[in-house]
Amino acid sequence: MDGAQGRAFASAMPVAVLDRIQAGTMRTCYRGVPFFKSPFDIGLYLQLLGRLAPRTVIEIGTKFGGSVLWFADMLTAQGVEDPRVVSVDINPQSRVEDPRIRFLHGDAGRLGEVLAPELLRACPHPWLVVEDSSHFYEHSLAALEFFDAHLLGGDYIVVEDGIVDGLSGEHYRRYRNGPNRAVADFLATRGDAYVIDEALCDLYGHNATYNPNGWLRRL
Repeated sequence: MDGAQGRAFASAMPVAVLDRIQAGTMRTCYRGVPFFKSPFDIGLYLQLLGRLAPRTVIEIGTKFGGSVLWFADMLTAQGVEDPRVVSVDINPQSRVEDPRIRFLHGDAGRLGEVLAPELLRACPHPWLVVEDSSHFYEHSLAALEFFDAHLLGGDYIVVEDGIVDGLSGEHYRRYRNGPNRAVADFLATRGDAYVIDEALCDLYGHNATYNPNGWLRRL
């Protein structure tokens, strides 16, 4: 699939390698909490966090909370003062309790109902927004369109798990390449306001990430 600022979405990682990495990724934990981040993306996020030093991370898709706990710890390790981590999920299953993290119940397709303007105004920039909800097209696109009105220059939004289209399991076909299609369609209309961070996407090889063409920086 092509169409995102002239870059193909295909990953340099062979399918057999991706499948094996996925099996391990789905068994990863952080501080005893399921984490579900690929080893490539752990490395890429560390590069981005060191460079951006975001004061706020907003993640759409909580699951068990391992990811937001990791983000909170990484912000603290970076020396970010009073880091804010906000996590939204329609069916949160997290038992994590941490004063740095605010868990909200909400639908990725209707983020305006849970991320009110006054809440967002209280979140200092720079922001790192992570779209990791259902992996369906409509939710990824809705998140991109919602945050488009709130991101400032230099902020990042990362659309996760477009790699599902490259995995061999038949159950991944149900996503119908949703994240990648959403990125391509969003950039087709708003690409003048964003740039794909190719240095991150391609650090380990062309789109050797679970988020192909999905590391987007607001201009």
